[in-house]
Amino acid sequence: SAQSDATLQCPVLYFKVQKVLPSANRGGEALLADEAHTSLYMGTFTNSPVPCCCVDEESLWSSLTPSGLNKTVDLLCDLILPHLQHRESLSACTVLLHGPAGSGKITVVRAASRRLNLHLLKVQFNVLKKDTPAAAEVKLSSVFQRASALQPCILLLRNLQLLLKTPGAAEDDGRVQAVLCQLLGSAPASKLEYQYVVVVATVCRARDLSMGIMGAFVHQVAMESPTEEQRLAMLVGLSRELCLGRDVNLERLSKLTAGFVLGDLSALLTEAGRAACRRLIHTCNYLPGNRSGGRLQEDLCSSGVTIMNQDFCCALETLQNAQSKAIGAPKIPNVCWEDVGGLEHVKREILDTVQLPLQRPELLSLGLNRTGVLLYGPPGTGKTLLAKAVATECSMTFLSVKGPELINMYVGQSEENIREVFHKARMAVPCVVFFDELDSLAPNRGRSGDSGGVMDRVVSQLLAELDSLQSSAGVFVIGATNRPDLLDQSLLRPGRFDKLVYVGINEDRASQLQVLQAILRKFQLDPAVNLQDMVDRCPTHMSGADLYALCSDAMTAAIKRKIQQINDGLDLEDSPVLLSAEDFSSALKNFKPSVSEAEMLRYRSIHQELSGQ
Repeated sequence: SAQSDATLQCPVLYFKVQKVLPSANRGGEALLADEAHTSLYMGTFTNSPVPCCCVDEESLWSSLTPSGLNKTVDLLCDLILPHLQHRESLSACTVLLHGPAGSGKITVVRAASRRLNLHLLKVQFNVLKKDTPAAAEVKLSSVFQRASALQPCILLLRNLQLLLKTPGAAEDDGRVQAVLCQLLGSAPASKLEYQYVVVVATVCRARDLSMGIMGAFVHQVAMESPTEEQRLAMLVGLSRELCLGRDVNLERLSKLTAGFVLGDLSALLTEAGRAACRRLIHTCNYLPGNRSGGRLQEDLCSSGVTIMNQDFCCALETLQNAQSKAIGAPKIPNVCWEDVGGLEHVKREILDTVQLPLQRPELLSLGLNRTGVLLYGPPGTGKTLLAKAVATECSMTFLSVKGPELINMYVGQSEENIREVFHKARMAVPCVVFFDELDSLAPNRGRSGDSGGVMDRVVSQLLAELDSLQSSAGVFVIGATNRPDLLDQSLLRPGRFDKLVYVGINEDRASQLQVLQAILRKFQLDPAVNLQDMVDRCPTHMSGADLYALCSDAMTAAIKRKIQQINDGLDLEDSPVLLSAEDFSSALKNFKPSVSEAEMLRYRSIHQELSGQ
């Protein structure tokens, strides 16, 4: 059958029984249509609901109750059904369904249409976008006319933002928008032409539409990021037909995929299957005595591939690395408290702000929700490492943003970048948003030299997003700066960055020893090395970054010594490289701390001023 450029034809042809002979119906029993005694006539079209048919409940995509999306399907059915039952008293049923790409909008509409026995007519607007406004008007009108011929039906307008340009576009043509608003409003119950047509439009972001278009929709349904329980239900539904290993824990996987939507979880399972195939092929190629690797691969593929936990770990890392190219891709870091030496009082203060509300949610109802922590102090003291460790220990996603990354040359784009960062954080709760170099993003307003007041608007947008976190449980903001005196003072008021934590340099020998031990956990030391002696020989004002640089210089000296010994025939290449006391002595000869005594005095003065001491 011929198909329109923008519509999808229904693949099933239904026939309606008009008369049964003999006409006497004994109790409404089931009747069998015999081909030899049944007449089939070609007449006019008859509009009626889609007959009930068997669906594959095992598949999430065709189920009437898709896993993890039940509440949204129930809500959509509750919105549509009254308009069909009381069409004389209610207006047209128009629904705007908005949510991130891959969140399952089409799956929800398909399930709702099957529950209500409605036809489903899909329209792809990427084709109509290529036409002129006049041609788009004609095609749009023909789409609604076809929907009226298929009623009762749901007319699904996919990716409405592709047809309608944003309101601020210079070449914006309002003709298509006016026609769409007219068609959306021309389906009242009093008009027989569209009395059983339900219009559902999908967009990724509702703010991409103009206020006139949004006002034409009677209902709006937002599809938020799925919760941990919903992600678990989606993973169970998607993996029913897959062969999973015994070490696969879907509950743990649902915790590691915060911020993932239905499409992301489906891609995760697909990538895990590919990783399992690569693992088996690699195993076949390196089996001892295997002369028919190709034959063995065919046998393995025909018998099925079991997806193990390591395949899911590999797939998760692949997807997160692909997403990290965008600003603020949330992921759970791999930094633990053992990687952070010293700073015990700083750890306790941060955990009291972040971990306590997660463990005791009843504190939120008492007004004890504190979401902002500002880490300030000299550079290289471990502020970023602390934020990552908090996210890891509390099993939270970590979203790291550097201040200059959000600044954009186009008007309004910097504010949009800030809104997008906090939107991603709300999708990935519980989440820690870490703003590095906060002084470059939120300087004192009124002192910037830009003529357009860009930085002032950026600070105002950041303040608005911080205030909105009071109603968003599970989102915590940690800022780091070396110059707290340059920050806008409104950031430091209660409710925003109200918890100021000074991260100074460990000047006592015991804390420096803890930092050195944390750094050297991944190094191989000579058993004769005494770390306490090394710490005693170091300057008192060495930061964590300085100690790491000292260890790196010592490792460089050890590698040079190792190469010289191999060249002289005194050592083997397979032997490990061990750090010796001589290597540390060589690194200490020309080492100079990055923070001078004068800078240390200035940071102490700032700390006393902010702490009120």
